[in-house]
Amino acid sequence: MRGKAAAAVVVIAKQDRGRGGIMRRIAVAVATASIFALLLSACGWGEDIRTVPGEQRNIALIVKNKDGEFWNTVKMGAEAAAKEFNVKLVFDGPTNEIDTETQVELVNKYLVYGTEGLVLAANDYVQLADSVAKADKLGVPVVTIESEVDSPKVTSFIGIDNYEAGRKAAQKMQELTKDKGRFVILNFLKGSRNAERRERGIRDEWADSPDMQVLETVYCDSSAASCGQATIDILRKYGHIDGILALNSAASIGAAEQLQKLGKDGLVRLVAFDNTPEELEWLQEGVIQATVIQNPFSMGYLGVKTVVEAIDRQKVAARIDTGTKVIDAENMFWSDNQKMLFPFVQ
Repeated sequence: MRGKAAAAVVVIAKQDRGRGGIMRRIAVAVATASIFALLLSACGWGEDIRTVPGEQRNIALIVKNKDGEFWNTVKMGAEAAAKEFNVKLVFDGPTNEIDTETQVELVNKYLVYGTEGLVLAANDYVQLADSVAKADKLGVPVVTIESEVDSPKVTSFIGIDNYEAGRKAAQKMQELTKDKGRFVILNFLKGSRNAERRERGIRDEWADSPDMQVLETVYCDSSAASCGQATIDILRKYGHIDGILALNSAASIGAAEQLQKLGKDGLVRLVAFDNTPEELEWLQEGVIQATVIQNPFSMGYLGVKTVVEAIDRQKVAARIDTGTKVIDAENMFWSDNQKMLFPFVQ
């Protein structure tokens, strides 16, 4: 079933390139993903973590926001690995990426339940360190994905090089604006390690380019509505700017929506992060000129695979880079890029 659905998406990707084509392809992909998720659910994954000892490994996947689209793609990858490696997987997390307290409580809960391995996308680099130490004392390996934790007890980290991702975004903006302009960085959580690394990559990339001027960094707390209002405020404050670098999906969506409403799309260049359906539609329409995409499906899959190997006392890599790629309106239809944009139907 998955193979036929994947083939259908590839055919659509090649044949339907007009306005609205992205959303039609996304509808096919989402429907396929939903069917796949239902099949996995029918097999029993994602239920209560406690099982009869020896039947299946119990692994908890705790993410930043269990309702987020990015994190549900992570879940799909994890469920695929759970099926392959005979794992009983529980997926959980807070409903807000700034809710570190709830995430700590969830980690403690699943450790009490007797999880054998933990895959964690931490909401805070420092505050989850004690939870990792607690897991280590119980003999539970912890694999972090997407975001690191400040602890030597982490078994493995799986995710992107955020500094390099920032540099890629800066390089693309420099290409789009011909090495000159005034820009604003629209960032998400102040103090977030990922946010800081992406911004540092941008600023270092432009360190020797005096005509690429960063006016300021604005934080908008991973809320599309807040990031939209921040975009309005930026334009009121500075009048004309040449570009916005939006460093996560919420910032990208908020900025794109307001640029389109204000008739600034195309006039203010927008380099985004991630590949939500909204971002891909705006990319096709020219509201977004490029987006730096990750591979959340691989993060989920490799997170479960790696923690299973750690439980079995196999040697695992300390770091696994899942890579990033800059996608624009021209290369988004290339077959290799389609696999990254729609990983759940490969």
